[in-house]
Amino acid sequence: MRVQPLATNEIADNGGYTHICAISADDLTQATAATAQTIKLSDLKAGDSILKVAWRVKTFFKASADAAYNTTTMSVGNTASGVAAHIAAIELNENGTEVRQGFTNTAVGPYTAADSITATFGSMAAKSLSNINVGEVEILFELSRIAQLEEATSADTINK
Repeated sequence: MRVQPLATNEIADNGGYTHICAISADDLTQATAATAQTIKLSDLKAGDSILKVAWRVKTFFKASADAAYNTTTMSVGNTASGVAAHIAAIELNENGTEVRQGFTNTAVGPYTAADSITATFGSMAAKSLSNINVGEVEILFELSRIAQLEEATSADTINK
């Protein structure tokens, strides 16, 4: 998994999203059948807000040796509000009714305590996520950290 903040010009080019996360089939390691796997995308501090979340599939997920493996869902949420606080169970499997891209602009926060933004991948009955060997999705989110704005402006006094 790769997580990185976007540079200022990338933020402007990508609708205000501040971070990008890339998750591939290699990151899906849950070997127990019909069991979800949650991956932490980023830590959140008290006072942070997630203003919007988007996803785009670069390569649909699949188990290349098992065409009957047709369900791989992804939800994006957080520890406090639940696994689907931002995105609820979208299909990423090539053999299912997949959804290539989308977004939600429902703000969550400010968080009253430290938390984390997570992606949860769901498997199907009798199948393990670790059997998926193809796929990559990018998740973008806009993090608002009001405390940083306060710190940046408090250093200088504006005189008339």
